[in-house]
Amino acid sequence: MIEYDLSLEILNEVFDNKATFANALKEKFFKNPEIRPHRNVVAGLSGCEIRHHLLFQYLLKDIEGLEEADLRCVYLALANDYYFHRFPQEEFDEELLKRIGQEKFALVKPVLDRSSNPEEYVPTEVKRTSQLYLSLRYNIPDWTLRIFRHYPRFPILKTLKKFGRPAANQVRVKADVSPADLISTGEFEATKTDHILNYIGKTALRKNDFFKEGKIFSEKELTKVIVDSYPISEPCELMLYHGEKDSSFERELIETYGSRVGLNLATPNVDDKVEVTKAIKEKGLHNVNFFSAPDPSSMDAAISRSQELVIAVPESTCFDLVPTAPDYLLNFPKERMDEIFAKEKEVLEGCSKYVEVGGKLLYLIYTISMKEGNQTVAAFLQNHPEFELIEQHQYYPYEGHQTAAYLAVMVKKENELSIAPPLNELSSLGVNPTNVASASNK
Repeated sequence: MIEYDLSLEILNEVFDNKATFANALKEKFFKNPEIRPHRNVVAGLSGCEIRHHLLFQYLLKDIEGLEEADLRCVYLALANDYYFHRFPQEEFDEELLKRIGQEKFALVKPVLDRSSNPEEYVPTEVKRTSQLYLSLRYNIPDWTLRIFRHYPRFPILKTLKKFGRPAANQVRVKADVSPADLISTGEFEATKTDHILNYIGKTALRKNDFFKEGKIFSEKELTKVIVDSYPISEPCELMLYHGEKDSSFERELIETYGSRVGLNLATPNVDDKVEVTKAIKEKGLHNVNFFSAPDPSSMDAAISRSQELVIAVPESTCFDLVPTAPDYLLNFPKERMDEIFAKEKEVLEGCSKYVEVGGKLLYLIYTISMKEGNQTVAAFLQNHPEFELIEQHQYYPYEGHQTAAYLAVMVKKENELSIAPPLNELSSLGVNPTNVASASNK
């Protein structure tokens, strides 16, 4: 069964070579046109295994005599028998038997035959109120669940359920294109935000004619909501520092403002975002200062004056990618977390220098980590009494914008000597301030 073999190769790339699931698929099928007809089934089967990997590991943990290669064969069989159901169980189990032999197959057969109700797959000895249950039920590593411990159980449960389902593929329709024309094709549906649509087509977005013609590009709905919520008008300037790898925030500002205001767009390396340079050239814009800022604490050479609006979007843990990348948390480099936290603080500190008196500073991260969000802003405000927190919000992926994000909006004041950290504002996020205060002191 070729789909079985190809799926094993994808798992090997993801778990042995730490390739992303998307890149592993791209590499395999781009280089081998003759196997492309199998791509959808392979992506579905291997993706299903990855989305339930922690459960499958747990179910097989006490069975001795299985090598890692054997386990991966069994993982795929469990994925098909429990969830994917693309092949009859008898057919797929027969393929498994060929790969691991009769003796090992007899050991795992009772586990394979448990396929019935997904609610019953987690063994009964695991308490339904335990962290282990949440980890197995929603494929979330224990270290990630510890990050969520400050939040009430209800929003976290809904978030975990949402993480287990593919997110909507959202696109930004360019200003000179009618969204109605795209909706009429049946491949797009409207959202609550103007010029943001959900792509519901059967083929990959990159193959859509509107995408290939440059009339749309991928963008989170929340990005446009935030840009629309904090507008500026000429002759003002705004600044964006965008540390994430995608180019959607820069392109949104270019679409929204065009040549009407000065745009200072900073990113760690402009060579990584050719789409932005291309958009600037296509529109013939001379008001855009697009520059590299590997050191966000020092951008004086590129920014000559204070800004009415400064938006800081540093690289973060990006937990909002979980629904679209099933392997994201399984391969997340936990050893980089302290480095990410330090860089977020550096970006916020560096960007704050360019806010004019009366201007706004927006801090946005795509995550549910309180250490990256509220605690980072609280520490910043303790050291910068000239800034006042006027708004903050934790967005959950089950809400209208379908993303995990934290937003803090601050305004720069004159001659303020002190300001209390925003712990008293935590009730608006459904968070216990006492827990956060004690966590901050650890």
